[in-house]
Amino acid sequence: MKVALWYNNRDIRIEDVSRPLPGPREMLVKVISCGICGSDIVEWYRLPRAPLVQGHEIGAEVVEVGRAVSGYVPGDRVCIAPKVPCLDCPYCREGHYPVCPNARLVDSNRRACGGTG
Repeated sequence: MKVALWYNNRDIRIEDVSRPLPGPREMLVKVISCGICGSDIVEWYRLPRAPLVQGHEIGAEVVEVGRAVSGYVPGDRVCIAPKVPCLDCPYCREGHYPVCPNARLVDSNRRACGGTG
């Protein structure tokens, strides 16, 4: 599959990579649209992890689901955000998930991890 790999702000390359297989609780998605936020263009913040695929607010189509995933099938359209809301605070109960003070980040290994950001 093709990815846009960011090496620095003046070097972004379209490259072929192996198609990943989703783990039991993961989905493989095809990105349809992607937002770029301020941290995506701050070079000093990203350079230590280069090369990397930029963007993390994604509109996508499900391509494949892991064996433990239910409720999603290939062809479903999904939105993906980098934070996992707690679903219990007053903000979450009102549906305002992006401002959840207890949100956990999703790390590069696709696991939820503690902290906010």
